[in-house]
Amino acid sequence: MGNRTENKNRKKRRIIFTAGLIAAVFGAVMLAVFAGTGICRALKDYFRYSSMQGTGVILEEQGLNGLFEWIREQNDVPEVVNISYLELDLAESGEIYDFTLSLQEFDAEKEYIQDVRFWYDSTTGELGRQEETVTALAAVYDPNAEPGYLDQQIKQIPFNREMDVLYFDQYVVRFMKDSKPEAGAPVIDGTDGMGFPVLTWEEYRQGAGGVSDGSSQVILSLTDGTGTTGRSVDYSSPPADEDALAGSPETVMQTDYKFEGEDLMLTDDQGETWVSAGLTSAQIQETLDTYQKGQILPEESFCSDGNGMFAVFYGQDPVLHLSRDGGDTWEDISFSLEFPRACIARTIEFLDSENWYAGLGTDWSMGTGGAAYVCWTHDGGATWTTVSVGDTDGKILNGLVFTDTENGLMSMEDLYGDGQWPHIYVTGDGGKSYTEIGLPWDTLPDDVTFLNKIDSLVYENGMYTLTLGQGEYGNKKAEFTSSSPGEGWTYQDSYTGTTHTWG
Repeated sequence: MGNRTENKNRKKRRIIFTAGLIAAVFGAVMLAVFAGTGICRALKDYFRYSSMQGTGVILEEQGLNGLFEWIREQNDVPEVVNISYLELDLAESGEIYDFTLSLQEFDAEKEYIQDVRFWYDSTTGELGRQEETVTALAAVYDPNAEPGYLDQQIKQIPFNREMDVLYFDQYVVRFMKDSKPEAGAPVIDGTDGMGFPVLTWEEYRQGAGGVSDGSSQVILSLTDGTGTTGRSVDYSSPPADEDALAGSPETVMQTDYKFEGEDLMLTDDQGETWVSAGLTSAQIQETLDTYQKGQILPEESFCSDGNGMFAVFYGQDPVLHLSRDGGDTWEDISFSLEFPRACIARTIEFLDSENWYAGLGTDWSMGTGGAAYVCWTHDGGATWTTVSVGDTDGKILNGLVFTDTENGLMSMEDLYGDGQWPHIYVTGDGGKSYTEIGLPWDTLPDDVTFLNKIDSLVYENGMYTLTLGQGEYGNKKAEFTSSSPGEGWTYQDSYTGTTHTWG
């Protein structure tokens, strides 16, 4: 009798315990639901970051200044910098864990020195640092990329509250100089200085925070960390200097190109708008293989007139691809010329709507020699006249400029020279004949260590201004002036110029 009673009591206790456990679990689940899944997020954060070493910097509170101070405790940070790229892995508490920080260092006069990159691995707790001098692209100081300015913008953005309503699996804050969301793309527009609202993902996608007008902007993004195909909330901040945004002729080439997927795109307004060149991927690849310079088109091989006319050379045998209506339609112009070797030098330029000139040249070898041609049209491309420059004797055409249909200069690179300075030739008969001239190389400053080609020639108020550059090897420019293209050249100035930017 006593055993039966004890067994009943045990069963009753088990039932009560089980019911209590179920109630506790149910209560915890309901608490998590009613608390906005805060417990779930806290557990997720705990399991993800418990074995990692965070920086202790809460982005929304301490900002970029806090991150810079944290880095300075372990490594040197240059004094005068721009931030070119920033990627911060955030816990839902807002603490920074892994990060990448790319800086452009400048001297006191804001002349570019080098790139400095920092990265932190929260798994190992190691901070890395790398220095590199980048000469392929122009590096001009940008107030919109100053750490102090970006610190102010970051502290205005409610990252923590936004993470509470987004439910991404991961949160990464990104910044890249010269961002330009597509026209109509959603952004949270804070350019009025009135702050940034907190939006759900659905509200953001519906444009509740605003949409981009397609212009260059200062963009800070809260992403899910999966790259361009993932989810991203873009915040548009008021610029520190609107004139310094991408599209300024001081920092970006007016006419440039970029590869977008398998398409070649061209711009004639510093990258504000782009048109497709309408070339196939095979045509583009054949062109790049001919140049043998990777994914790079020589900047002389394409041009625009700023009024909707574009031209670009393509193919192994150079074909001039031309649009007269802003890229809506295209036509091809072929040149029946003899090339003993690959045609690697291609120049095209519009003087006006009717008068255009082209320069075409090959590599050179002792066995085959080389070739260079100057081509003119005076009727908008309908007919062309061509003049052979003759055997180039170890030299390669790499620059051709005219101020009118008669007066111009040509530059050649000597395969067997020291490569420090180019050979410069003058013509006064539209390219039918050339005479080599000298420039005062010994008057150049020490920071101009080499020049290899002509960039431009301008005639204004009775004076010629000649600009020489470094092609794809650097962005240093030097200017010379003279009252006559054939003599009397004087060094005037050197500076960091614009080069191909978009990739």
